[in-house]
Amino acid sequence: MAASLELDAAFLRSDAFARFFSGDIDVANGEPAAATSAPAADTGGLRGWATPYAVSVFGQPIMAPDPFGRGNGYGDGRAISLGEVLTSAGARWELQLKGGGTTPFSRGGDGRAVLRSSVREFLVSEAMDALGVPTTRALSLVASRSQYVRRMWYAEDDRGRDHPPDTMVSERCAITCRAAPSFLRVGHVELHSRRLMRPAGPGETPQDEARAQLEALLAHAIRREFAAEVDAAAPLAERCLQLLRAFVERQAALAVHWLRVGYVQGNMNSDNCLLSGRTMDYGPFGFVEEYTPLWSPFTSDMERKFGFERQPVAAQVNVLTLARALVPLLGEGDEEAIDKLQSLVQDGYKASVEGKLAEMRRAKLGLSIWDEEARTALWPQLSALMAKSRVDYTILFRQLSYFSSADICADDASERLLKKLQCAFYCEAAAAEARDEWLSWIALYTARLQADGRGDAERMAEMQATSPKYIPREWMLVHAYEAAERGDTSVLEELLALFTQPFDEQPHLEEKYYRTTPPEFRKKAGVAFFS
Repeated sequence: MAASLELDAAFLRSDAFARFFSGDIDVANGEPAAATSAPAADTGGLRGWATPYAVSVFGQPIMAPDPFGRGNGYGDGRAISLGEVLTSAGARWELQLKGGGTTPFSRGGDGRAVLRSSVREFLVSEAMDALGVPTTRALSLVASRSQYVRRMWYAEDDRGRDHPPDTMVSERCAITCRAAPSFLRVGHVELHSRRLMRPAGPGETPQDEARAQLEALLAHAIRREFAAEVDAAAPLAERCLQLLRAFVERQAALAVHWLRVGYVQGNMNSDNCLLSGRTMDYGPFGFVEEYTPLWSPFTSDMERKFGFERQPVAAQVNVLTLARALVPLLGEGDEEAIDKLQSLVQDGYKASVEGKLAEMRRAKLGLSIWDEEARTALWPQLSALMAKSRVDYTILFRQLSYFSSADICADDASERLLKKLQCAFYCEAAAAEARDEWLSWIALYTARLQADGRGDAERMAEMQATSPKYIPREWMLVHAYEAAERGDTSVLEELLALFTQPFDEQPHLEEKYYRTTPPEFRKKAGVAFFS
């Protein structure tokens, strides 16, 4: 990330870098340390800024807690922006601290982040970028030597019950600097839309001013994120439609990327949904290890609304939330534009996500085309078998990519290929019980591969560029943040190197990291589940 921002190597090693990215903005405002080659902060005279937003939880507007006391705000996300960097290529990056303390829009917390959560976000932001998933990036991670805060977590002797954290523990403070072209959330648009729809009372924003602010926010979003998709000179209603159409495509693509790599956001409401279609706010996230279709590590999601394979639905709910927030700009009389918005939310999104899902699944199986057989037999049978026989999602699909023509054409092809899948199973008994079904599916699959006639090199390359070998498994992240707590960053550095090449074989790390979840972590609180 530092290279993308064109930061000078000497600055990266300097005390000024550590000071600036731990919130000492004076470093860039004329203090002696600013003599380094740090880029000038494009702050327009501001000493950093924070932005409030509203929120809808799975489409339901939440009116409290509200830092404004008026029922239309929600919080600041513990985020404070430092400034922007404009690269020589014209790319604009906003730099934002997570965990820097309170702002005028805080909901009542201390605004701090802890080392545990910061290490997780730092590593997984960079992993997701390497996995080809749209995401905010991580530039730096600064840990305090002396500041600690109390947080709810799990007792050392927890017995693995699926429940929220129940013990207060002292944790080291840390600050992550994340970077993105913008951090514009659906919740930002919601906030200004609510102000426009709400009759202005004493001390509240007049409606004509609220409308102007919402239009200005829309124009800013178009400049920053949708310049190629939205005609800034078009009538307002058309701009709204063009923006929503682009958002539909990005949300559909993001949800399908998550399914491709086994990622579960855990909590995907409008406050942590970016207009850009990037993953952000790495909180109660996780990666599917033992395949369960509706798995989520987030204990607060009892109904599994944000479970693994329901994420395309959650993304569609955010499309609906944005559409509702744009309606006040259209006016009550523009029924045609409102009908088009509704069509995009329902039909447009469905068509987009179904098309992207089909292409992703075709690539994961290495097929030449996605047809009726693939849609109604190959994929659903495989999915059911994976769930029934306790299979590791990532390892299973990676092992499928190792099926060679020599294996497929052998007299004992199904038996031989089933052995290649053995390392993906969590339970020998479950695998044995489903053995005949696996042999039957492998026979169906290999017959299809033979009929397709694709060469090994082409097919394997596509499959291995679609299904990673390495993902950030929670037990790996635990090792990283526990070592960092002791002052040892070697695990973090090793994992960062591993995660930035997730599709490569990396044989020197295969035995250590290409494996199913160690037994001691499979039901452990804070690893298998958390909040």
